[in-house]
Amino acid sequence: MSFGIFRAPTRIVAGSGSLAVLGAELNALPGPTVVVADAGLADAGVLPEILRGVPADRIGATVLVAPDPDIAAVEAATAVARRASCRSVLAVGGGSGLGAAKAVAILLTNVGPLLDYEGDGRVPHPAAPTVAVPTTAGSGSEVSNALVLHEPGREREIIIRGPGCEPRTAVLDATVLRGLPRTPMLYAGLDALTHALESLWARGATVFTEALAVRAAREIIATLPSAVAGCRDSGDGTNATGANDTVLQRLLEASTAANLACGSSGLGLVHALSSSVQVPLAHGLQNGVLLPRVAELNLGTVSVEAAELIDRLPRLYEELSFLPVFDPSVMGAGELDSMVAASGGHPFRTNNRREVTDSDLHGLLAAAVDEQGAPLTEEDPT
Repeated sequence: MSFGIFRAPTRIVAGSGSLAVLGAELNALPGPTVVVADAGLADAGVLPEILRGVPADRIGATVLVAPDPDIAAVEAATAVARRASCRSVLAVGGGSGLGAAKAVAILLTNVGPLLDYEGDGRVPHPAAPTVAVPTTAGSGSEVSNALVLHEPGREREIIIRGPGCEPRTAVLDATVLRGLPRTPMLYAGLDALTHALESLWARGATVFTEALAVRAAREIIATLPSAVAGCRDSGDGTNATGANDTVLQRLLEASTAANLACGSSGLGLVHALSSSVQVPLAHGLQNGVLLPRVAELNLGTVSVEAAELIDRLPRLYEELSFLPVFDPSVMGAGELDSMVAASGGHPFRTNNRREVTDSDLHGLLAAAVDEQGAPLTEEDPT
């Protein structure tokens, strides 16, 4: 017999300007604190702005991580934190930065090696106390007890999760999204939408997760086009001026709510397929391409409210100028096969309400490759 479970242990401080409390939040934790952040944030000047209200003597060390960190990157970051005698973590960034920070927090209180903790509930001791500041509206990792690492040579990503691995506090301040370019804004939003919708056809869904997922999906569908249109590099620039802060805050909070939903319900087939480390495309792009097809597959298993949200996907994609197809010059037979192989035995595939065979998945992926000469690639998001 199985039972539905819902957990939301992370304390959330949300609102435009909420970064003002960051110093006080960190001062409530044991010090010193190691900052683990996406490398691009320092180059863009975002990280200094986030840390502006944090006392300098509170920070013991700062580590910048590249996209898709592996075990070696996390171990190197942990070594820096240990040398500085850090006892807490400030996690800043998107999925990569937040995931690496949570891995560092685990290793500060557990001897490792990290691979011993792969899976669910295998971390012996709670991670070092962590405050998370998301800088994209997508992964929702700031409230998740899971982290993802990309280890070369493996068939699929390393996932470590369990009680005590989640940040203690998440600070959601959409002013950090003002300068985000169009492509990461778009891909992060599609990832968040996938979290919400997959939660609705997950076997682990409950009334609690469905309530969050439906609200999150509605908010993302309502706000993502405006958020993308406000980007300075390809839109009207209203994000950068602060004129779009209300929209950005709604989107950010919705992405967090989406992860609160899927964090308890589990994910489904989209994320099982996008777990291959052999595919050289952004995670959000992969999910955005796969989402309409997996949604259609599960349409008969969801509630009326969820079905209505699925029906809105074509219009949303049109507003976003997002063509949900893979570029055949990037996604050949080997890459497609690797996605099916990565999904084999994956708990997200098992958690999908509609059962599928490998043959079904090969057909679904074949239909997702554009053979008509109008591919969408990571470099050409429109």
